Amino acid sequence: MIRPAPTNPALRRIRRMPRRALGLLRYAVARADGCLRGQPCPACGHPSVVRSRPALTPGLIQAWELSPEWIARFEHREGTYCPVCGNNERARQLARVLVETLNRDYQLSARSLAELVAAPALASLRLAEINSCGGLHRWLQLLPGVVYSEYGGADGVRQEDLMSLTFGDASFDLVLTSETLEHVPDVPRALAEIRRILRPGGQHVFTVPVIWDRPRSRTCAQRQGETLVHLRPPSYHGSPGQREEDMMVMTGFGADLMETLAHAGFEVSLEKDAVNPALCTFVTRKAAS
Repeated sequence: MIRPAPTNPALRRIRRMPRRALGLLRYAVARADGCLRGQPCPACGHPSVVRSRPALTPGLIQAWELSPEWIARFEHREGTYCPVCGNNERARQLARVLVETLNRDYQLSARSLAELVAAPALASLRLAEINSCGGLHRWLQLLPGVVYSEYGGADGVRQEDLMSLTFGDASFDLVLTSETLEHVPDVPRALAEIRRILRPGGQHVFTVPVIWDRPRSRTCAQRQGETLVHLRPPSYHGSPGQREEDMMVMTGFGADLMETLAHAGFEVSLEKDAVNPALCTFVTRKAAS
C-alpha cells in the first residue's frame, strides 16, 4: 500500500529529515575522502575523489548510433563527477578552461572557478551566460557583470533565443554556452549572433557533444516554416522521458565543427582531454580588429 504524502508542512519537513541527514553524511564522507587522497576540483576548489554513475539513456545511445568505445567516452564525460559540488567532468573541464583563460587575460592566479569569481579584477568583465552552465551557474551568477538568460525561461528569468539575441552589438567580453548549440535549428545563424554581441577580442567558450570519428555533422531535424521535420530518430537531452522540443538534438556534431567555427569568423582553439576525445571545450575568439 502506498501512503499519501502528508499535506501538513511540518510533517513534510519531518519526512525529509532522514534524507537530509543522509545527504549531509555523504557530503562529510566525500570531504574527508577528498582531504585524504583527492585532487582539487577546478569548479568548487575542494579536494575530491571523483565518482561515477550511469548517464546515457538507451534511446540516446541508439539514436546517436554510438559504438561501445564512444558510449564509454560519453559516460565518462557525463557520469563522472565531483561528490562535493556535483559537477561532472564536462562542467569541470569547462571550469578549468575558464579559470585558465581569465587567469591569463586578467593576470590572476585563481585555482578554481569558486575562487576566480571573487577576484576584484573581474568587476569590469561583461559576461553573457546564455542558458545555465549547469552547476557552474551558482558561481557565475556572482560576477558583477554577468547577464544570465534561458531559452523559454521561467517567470523572472531573462529569455533569449540564440538565433535572435536582443543584446546590442559588441556588448560582451565573454559568452558562455554549455550543451546548447546542438539544440539550435540554425547553427551558423546562432554563431553569427554570438560574434555580433562580442566585443573585438571577445571570446565564446562552450561545450557541445562531438563525435570526432565522424567527418561530417548530421542534421537530425530542421524547420520548414512552422513545421519541424525529423531527418533522423529524435533524441533528447535531460532526464529520461524528456520530450520538450527545446531539449531535442537538432545537430549531431562531427569533426567539421572546427571548419564551421572558422567560417563563422572565429579564431578557434580546442581544449581536448588527452585520453577521452569526447571531453572537450571550445574557445573561439573574435578578432581584435
